[in-house]
Amino acid sequence: MRAPILSRGSIPLVHAKWEMMDIKKFIVGISQDSDLDILLDRGFRQFYFGFIDEVYLKRYSTQLSPNRRYRLKEQFYDTKVAKEAIKKIKQKKAIVYLALNSFFNNRIMLQEFKKIFETFKDDIDGVIVANMSGLLYLKELGCNNIVLSNLFGIYSNESVEFFKRFEPKKIILPRDISIKDLTDIVSSHPNMKFECFLYGDNCRYSEAFCFSEHGYDSLGFGSLCSFAFSNKKPIKAPNQNFKQLIKNPKIPIEQKQEILKSDSFDIKELLDELEVAIYENDTIKESKIVEFLKRVDLEYLKKTKTSYLRAVNILKSSYKKEAKELVDTLLQNSFKEQDSYKSFHKLNSSALKKTIEIFSRYENIVSYKIPSRGRELYEYVLNLKDEPYNYKESQYQL
Repeated sequence: MRAPILSRGSIPLVHAKWEMMDIKKFIVGISQDSDLDILLDRGFRQFYFGFIDEVYLKRYSTQLSPNRRYRLKEQFYDTKVAKEAIKKIKQKKAIVYLALNSFFNNRIMLQEFKKIFETFKDDIDGVIVANMSGLLYLKELGCNNIVLSNLFGIYSNESVEFFKRFEPKKIILPRDISIKDLTDIVSSHPNMKFECFLYGDNCRYSEAFCFSEHGYDSLGFGSLCSFAFSNKKPIKAPNQNFKQLIKNPKIPIEQKQEILKSDSFDIKELLDELEVAIYENDTIKESKIVEFLKRVDLEYLKKTKTSYLRAVNILKSSYKKEAKELVDTLLQNSFKEQDSYKSFHKLNSSALKKTIEIFSRYENIVSYKIPSRGRELYEYVLNLKDEPYNYKESQYQL
């Protein structure tokens, strides 16, 4: 990787050893349990926090959090402690934002929104808002420190133009936006300040348009989507030969019924036949078996590592295009052990370095961050090591 570009008018971003970084551009989420002294000593100068008061907490728990964080440990819940933290931040001439980041407000939540804002409005540098009712309320008050949350889903220049009427202090772009769209937006609006994610979660959906309830995290169930994924049960495929079986006049109907009740087949025998067909150059039989394997639920091939590896090796020896395609499919579902946390959060060092390098080219990208669920991961980011770039572990496919 070539040497990263230096950020304009600021501390040089990085060189080969990644020793120098404009850490003041990092914005870190804090909570009641955060060690602010360590963060401030490390040089961080931008922070944000959520708050939920005791009365609201007792009535509604964290299920209807005003800042869309569903664990108590991720926010403040004591006004005095929060005010002391803000004071400590201000003493270091640092910036702090209040996150009222719920993407919807019912009547009770809007009341809480207003109450929290009134509590902290004179202490903070801005308020992060994620829904139209809260945004309109702040605008009517004449608030000039509005930060538009990534939950508004601003993916285009047209979206930026629409929200300019609210005169935001800063716009947080979505965590799943492409580098191309991000740089297009940022370069097209040089007078608007932006905040960007260094990486995002490995969810296929936009967080701004996700309506899967995540509030069950506080009950230990996780979000509905992750609960469904972790508790999924495989549904076995029916017998793949059912058409041939039904049409076969030599098999009694009672026997057909018994066979059709079975949902499995002898993968070892099938691979034996394929190996023999390839060895004897029986291309017709080879094609039939490969075509059959393409229709099979791949879970059958992954029941044992032995079957899986044998299938890959035999298919590799075939010259059939379909066999090569099936090998590629199988290799995408390998048995290689992976660090699921690293894979989920896309923490590839080289990818993160490249992302920061790109961000540094734009003066109006004034802050960047890691997802708040990984608040402590700033240590990882500050100690990046050189490793091969892997697009599969990159939030932005460069």
